[in-house]
Amino acid sequence: MKTKTKVSLGIGFLFLLIICMGAAGVYFINSLSKDSRAIIKDNLASLDYVESINANMLSINETVASGHYGDQKQNILARLDSMQQKITAEAGNITEPGEKEAVAYLKSNFALYQKSIDNNDSRSPELTDGINVALKTIYRLNQTAILRKNDLAAHSASQAITYISIIGTIFFLVAFVFIINFPGYIANPIKEVSDKIRAIADGDFSQRLNTDPRNDEFGMVATSFNYLARKLQEFKESNVAEITTQKTRIESIVNNLDEAIILLDENQGIVVVNPVAADLLGMRSEEMAGKSAAAVSAKNDLFRTLAKDFQGVAADDKSPIRITLDGQENYFQKYVHPIFQYDEWKQQTKPAGFVIVLKNITEFKRLDIAKTNFMATISHELKTPLSSINLSLKLILDERIGKLSAEQTQLIDNIRHESQRLLKYVNELLDFSQIESGNIKLNIIKTGAETIANHSLEAMKPTFDQKHIHTELILEENLPLILADVEKTVWVMTNLLSNAVRFSPDGGKIIVAINKVGNGIRISVKDTGPGIDPRFHDKIFERFVQVYNNGSKGGTGLGLAIAKDFIEAQGGKIWVESALGEGSKFIFELPVA
Repeated sequence: MKTKTKVSLGIGFLFLLIICMGAAGVYFINSLSKDSRAIIKDNLASLDYVESINANMLSINETVASGHYGDQKQNILARLDSMQQKITAEAGNITEPGEKEAVAYLKSNFALYQKSIDNNDSRSPELTDGINVALKTIYRLNQTAILRKNDLAAHSASQAITYISIIGTIFFLVAFVFIINFPGYIANPIKEVSDKIRAIADGDFSQRLNTDPRNDEFGMVATSFNYLARKLQEFKESNVAEITTQKTRIESIVNNLDEAIILLDENQGIVVVNPVAADLLGMRSEEMAGKSAAAVSAKNDLFRTLAKDFQGVAADDKSPIRITLDGQENYFQKYVHPIFQYDEWKQQTKPAGFVIVLKNITEFKRLDIAKTNFMATISHELKTPLSSINLSLKLILDERIGKLSAEQTQLIDNIRHESQRLLKYVNELLDFSQIESGNIKLNIIKTGAETIANHSLEAMKPTFDQKHIHTELILEENLPLILADVEKTVWVMTNLLSNAVRFSPDGGKIIVAINKVGNGIRISVKDTGPGIDPRFHDKIFERFVQVYNNGSKGGTGLGLAIAKDFIEAQGGKIWVESALGEGSKFIFELPVA
């Protein structure tokens, strides 16, 4: 029998149980409905007739007793007619024993009552006793019947609940047993196939499925699976030699590379250490292979440095590693490359290990040091003649030496301005050389952020006046002292103010704000310039990067890079907040004392 047929039969069986349960419920509900309708039809109608007859009779008696018979004759006749109709209807709705005799008695008394009313007999109210007796008898008989039939309906409802509960329990047990067993009947072969496939995926090609005679789809799957397993086993056995050859080739390539390579598995176990890496670590490859990274780190300080933060935290650290070999300093750049493999069974990528690569950058480092020394030397050599030029220009402008024409004065001012600008660039190159060499000397003291701001603003006052720039200093009250190098922090502040002036229009405004944020003091410089595209917010702090927004003449592109190094060397941070057309706001923080 095919799987589709089995599933269809199983669903059909459950559907049949539902239909049977529904049919039983409909049967008992109809029985209760029938009993309820009997009460309404047979007895409640009689009670309604009795109440209507009694109400009409009372109304007639009140009218006769009040002496208004002549005035209300038409109304009385209408009520008598209504009583006659109700009595006739009751005569056609006799359902209980004794009700027929009571109705006959009612008719005879009503005839006497009607006759006395027609004759305007003063005894009419006295003739109602027989009618009342008949009405009470009919009312009592029907009320008793209602109570009896209500008990019968309640009994029927109780029986219906009992029967439905029994039938429902039986059907529930049958359905529960069926639901427990039927899915397993269908799913167990699938689970078996799944387990076998997983085992084969893990490399166990000896797995086979039971091939008992079956004429369903699982029999076909078992036959196909066993055929596939045999072919995979044959393929594996035929490719072992080729895989071994490929492995040997790869190991040979790794071992002959000039770069140090260490391969770790997903559990941080050492898989491969090539000879270059072994020489750097001062250990033999055989000593490390198969051991955990933690075990080797406990014995080797260099390996502990290389193997920390495998998750890539240290991968962004581009600081060279200095290793002394044969009495000479060598520099290496570490790269950590995570390895991933795709799990086709789980359909997701999972970690498979890490590769640590040490690239020898000694020659590049030496060239970099030589470049830094050259820049420092040439900058220092340029600073002396530039200072002499500035001094000479100052002397030329002194009227005691001789008065210059307006054109000569203008030319001298231009030369002095350009020489001062060139001297500023030379000073930036000197600072940059100092940073590159790693010899930043800091004089950290306790000082006030307001003091730094005032020094910077005072130094820039002539520049502000030239472009008619308005400045505003906003200070938070009771600011604590900060830990900072005053000279370098003033340099940073002056550089930010200089950039703000350069990019602000004539008559613009610069706002300097100082406030406490957490455990630091935040100083910001906001201008009214054209702003900086958010794409360049991080790049402008890189060396030799410049962004021109308003055609202003740029500098060396080192100012913000040096400012960033100075602030970070003091344990602070610096960033920019800006958007095109909204000005720029440069912010840096320094720790409180």
